[in-house]
Order: sequence, then structure tokens, then C-alpha cells
Amino acid sequence: MSLPVIPLSQAHLTLLESCPRRFQYIFNQSLAVPAKPEGQEAARWGSQFHLLMQQQALGIPIDVMAPANSDMADKLGALRQRAPHLFEPSAGEQLRQNEHQRTLAFNGYLFTVIYDLVVLTPDSGLIVDWKTYLKPPPQRTLAHDWQTRLYLYVLAETYHLSPGQLTMAYWFVRHRDQRGEDLPPSDYRFAYGLQQHDQTRADLTRLTDWLSDLRQGDEFPQTTVLDRCGHCPFQIRCQRGPELALPLDIEGIEEICLTHP
Repeated sequence: MSLPVIPLSQAHLTLLESCPRRFQYIFNQSLAVPAKPEGQEAARWGSQFHLLMQQQALGIPIDVMAPANSDMADKLGALRQRAPHLFEPSAGEQLRQNEHQRTLAFNGYLFTVIYDLVVLTPDSGLIVDWKTYLKPPPQRTLAHDWQTRLYLYVLAETYHLSPGQLTMAYWFVRHRDQRGEDLPPSDYRFAYGLQQHDQTRADLTRLTDWLSDLRQGDEFPQTTVLDRCGHCPFQIRCQRGPELALPLDIEGIEEICLTHP
């Protein structure tokens, strides 16, 4: 019996490689993962910044935002000064669009990507992603991240440009140094090529074939890297949480009599 086609994103791929069982809990069984309190403000700031970038791209005045969030207004102004090409179209552009969505059918699955900004010319393609981390990850980490790999792969497969004509840039607009001082906006840029494209295709084929096999069974396997379980909200469900310490002298616990009034 053929499996129903399901949509996948870079988040699915990352979690599938990291822990198939957690993938099953979140995406197959729709179990909620509570947000960490310390991450809620950062997520809110990031969402507002992305919305602000969409508004300015549509020509909606954003000056009213400055009194309400001067920090974000300063970050936007610094980004505009540092990288004006992100805000002003140049000659020869065929497409410039914020929140640009593309979908690719691949090996029985639908991969959907949403680019914060994409700029396409007859001989080049640029994918831009806004990052609002206070501490960016190492560049090498993002080079191997499924967001980088999938975003470039899908564009190469759905547009007439070759892999070697594509680039992806992450712009960090809120990061700070070790003393907590704000830094000017900076970027990581990743060039693409045919070798990377072929490797991504092979890895996507391997992962989707494996996922299809897993979906034929009842339970996905647990991760073998136990360090990942320490902060996982499903560690008790997986029976990998800290054992509950019971009193040694169980017989010495006083019995509580329950009586009806």
C-alpha cells in the first residue's frame, strides 16, 4: 500500500537525523513541545523583525515603529547602511521577493521552502535569510545545516539557473560580542556547486527512503546519542529520563487511611 504524500521542511530533516523517535512524536503524533521561557522573547523579536522586513519591501511606512521599538529600528538602519543592495533593486533583476515560497516533489515527498528574500537575475540567484541570534553558530555549522542545503537545492531544481550560479547569505542583525555589546550586521555567504548539489540529492534520497521504511512500522528508533536526551521534553516518555528515587525504607512509610465523610 502506497504511503500518503506528506510535506517536509528543513526542520523535519534535521530532527529525523537527530532523533527519529522525537520526529515521530512531534510530526506524526502532533505532540506539543513547550517553549522555553528564555527563548520566547527572542522568538518574538525575530518574528517582529521578519514582519518589519516584509512591510518595508511592500512599501509600507515603518517610521511609526521607531518609538515603539528603538532597538529594532536601530538594527534595521544599521543593516540598510551596511548592505543597501538588500533594500534597493538593481538593473537586470528578474525577481526580487520577500517570503518567496517554492515547493519541490521529491521521492514521494513535498519539500517546501520559504525564502526571507530571493533575488534572481539571468545569471545569478541570491537567497537571503535574516538571523536574529544573539550568538551566531560557527559558519561551518551553518554550511552543513539542512536549511542551507535544502534552500539551495530546491532553487536549483525549480529555476533555470545552474547550482554554480547560486549563493545563500545569512545576515545576523542582532548579534553581540562576548561582553554583550552590540555588533554591526554581518553575513555568512555560501557559494553552491554541482558537487554539493549531487551530494544533497543523494542524502535526500537516503533520508526519504529511510523515512518511508520507518512509516511502515509502529515506532521510530530512538537516538543512540544519549547526550541529546538530557534536555528533551520526551525523555520520560522514552524512558531515558532520570530515575525517580524511591525511599529505601518503603515499609516505614506511614499508611494514610482514606475514609469517606
